[in-house]
Amino acid sequence: MADIPAASVINDRYPMVRLFRHGEDVVLYDGKAHFAVILSNDELEVLEAFLAGRQEEEIVASFSSRLGRNPIAELCGKLERLRERGVFTGGPAETVSPAGKEEIRNLLEYYDRNILLRKFCLEVTEDCNFRCTYCKRTIADDFRPHSGNRMSEENAFMAIRYYFQKYTSFFSRLSDEKKELLLKIVPPGLSWYGGEPFLNFGLIQKTADFFKALPWEDFSIGRESFHFTVNTNLSIMSDEILAFLVDNDVILFASLDGPEEEHDRCRVFPDGSGTFRLACSNLLKIRKFNGAYFRRRVSLFGVLTEDHDHERCQTFNRGIGAFQSRHFPAQYTGVFVPDPEETVRRGLAEFYENLGRFAEVAEAQAGRDEIDMECFAGLLQFAGLVFDNPSGSNFLKLSLTCPMGFDNLMAAANGDYLLCHKVSGNLPIGHCLKGLDFEKLVEVNRKYAGTVNSGECRSCWAVRFCRICAAARMSGEGFINPTPQECDVLRLDIAFRFACFLHLARNHPDILARIFQYKRDPEHCVGVIDINDF
Repeated sequence: MADIPAASVINDRYPMVRLFRHGEDVVLYDGKAHFAVILSNDELEVLEAFLAGRQEEEIVASFSSRLGRNPIAELCGKLERLRERGVFTGGPAETVSPAGKEEIRNLLEYYDRNILLRKFCLEVTEDCNFRCTYCKRTIADDFRPHSGNRMSEENAFMAIRYYFQKYTSFFSRLSDEKKELLLKIVPPGLSWYGGEPFLNFGLIQKTADFFKALPWEDFSIGRESFHFTVNTNLSIMSDEILAFLVDNDVILFASLDGPEEEHDRCRVFPDGSGTFRLACSNLLKIRKFNGAYFRRRVSLFGVLTEDHDHERCQTFNRGIGAFQSRHFPAQYTGVFVPDPEETVRRGLAEFYENLGRFAEVAEAQAGRDEIDMECFAGLLQFAGLVFDNPSGSNFLKLSLTCPMGFDNLMAAANGDYLLCHKVSGNLPIGHCLKGLDFEKLVEVNRKYAGTVNSGECRSCWAVRFCRICAAARMSGEGFINPTPQECDVLRLDIAFRFACFLHLARNHPDILARIFQYKRDPEHCVGVIDINDF
């Protein structure tokens, strides 16, 4: 992997500092301050001496013949100022995430006042007519099983009223300009989820009508702004459903893994027979019913295991002509990386080959009026990297996840409020009829903080780049971390993306500037929305 120069003091005493080769120089990254600085090899030796505790006079005497007395003295002064600002703080972090009960409660109260409820989901049923072999509900002991449980109208309507209150309260505090922007990037929305949600299509219709009938116009929010989405396994597609989808301009996320042989490897009925022919015929039924809607609002989402022919699946789905086609790796509770040892071995062996491919992609994109941001999606996180005026601390105060219960919320079929659609029902944070339960939220956040404040996280240089959210960590009645071997895979991936970032910084700074501009544009990259930063 990346050519990292030897730096014994840094390696021994500063686990959250990482060195990367940058041409003839070295980039030092400090994870506590999220700060990066470029050093020459000689300057790195000076830093080693500085961190080893040698006095400035001794350092100047040792290196003046190579660098000159004044430059060495200036460098020592710069290093001392960086240390005063929290860079080069040795050892692991004291905490990654806020852990104290009162600190968590204050944070939750801030979220409640200032964070937009950006995604709201109704689980209209736990029932499903498929038994996909990689589905958590099919195989996981600590996940909600398939059941006939369906959401009641009372719970659904109360949950929608809660969402309406949260959205309009946030919206009414904005300037006219910000209101216009919010309606453009995060309009009022409702998502339907299951199970297979069309097994309870009647409730979908009723909740859509109820949602649209709320007094949005009192806040100058027109119905044309509404944003509806639904996930489906494509097992049910009546003319009534088709008309509903088109009339309400519903964004449809349809599950299809690939051609028949590939799709039927895992997506099966309870008797084990394949589901492709039914799913594909219903998909084509949508296309025939309204081709324009199909091309604009239907997205194909596939799930791949190691047994699938990935290229064949991706090629097949892209050829159907939907709005977009994406595939995701199968996810299993408690497993973050399948076969981590082999993944690391392969990643190390292919590091420079993959970096070469990235360089070719960057060269092809250079000079274009519009670059394809999908080629650089893995680098968007680097837009927050600090290059001057750092501020580091042993108390990182990172969440590593969204504001749980405030940015994303799902009303489950039984009426419980859950963190999102990805989690089991083991840690409810309230109920549709009672609202959010702050005591439960405090406890959930304490459990989560206890997880990320232990193990390798406090000593991991890549912790600020970690994309494993609370939903992915949830297991049973708590949360878990990846194994050390799985973390090796995650760090290797981040090291590779760091190498790509440095390649652009050295060879295509114009592309890097456009990536950062794209990341900071709320019309393109919509993340957690805090009213104080919006």
